[in-house]
Amino acid sequence: MSATPSRTISPLHEAFYISSMLFNAQSADRSLTQINAVLHVIAENSPENPMEALPVFYLLGELQNLVSQCAALSRYFWPVRAAHAWRGKQLREVFGVSDESPLRSRDLRNDFEHFDEQLDLYLDREIVGYVLPEYVGPFPNEQQVPLHLFRAYYVDTGVFELLSKRYDIAPLASEMRRIFEKLRLMDSQGGRLNV
Repeated sequence: MSATPSRTISPLHEAFYISSMLFNAQSADRSLTQINAVLHVIAENSPENPMEALPVFYLLGELQNLVSQCAALSRYFWPVRAAHAWRGKQLREVFGVSDESPLRSRDLRNDFEHFDEQLDLYLDREIVGYVLPEYVGPFPNEQQVPLHLFRAYYVDTGVFELLSKRYDIAPLASEMRRIFEKLRLMDSQGGRLNV
């Protein structure tokens, strides 16, 4: 009895994977570019109190999109179902993505894939204290009254918080940008997955 040959992405289908992943990476990269531009402009034009000039809702939306698109990219490399593990393995090899990648976080994927359910659970908790729907600034000091932040970005640590879960932006952004550059190159060279 012969062993079942391992499955691989057909060369005819490589461009479809590249295009699909490029959509997520490009969206994440656009958000990262916007985040950096906003922070730079505010720092340049409002040096005395940059936090007051920040477009908080906009900035948090771009951060949420960045993290959400990184979670979507994660599913290509680590599929949920075992039947698709072959594809994840091949893509990890092609893109040099290790199991230590910040994209591998199961919490990251689950939190954003099931955001609606996470929101239900978050709001079902008894929330006592100060509740802020949006916050951008330094990590808050310990307070006597509990502080609950729906969405926050801590400028001193580079951490984005959503529904009490925290995500370190720099490693996610760095890994996403590395993959994005490879995707752009592959796309420009005929849509082939080059090892």
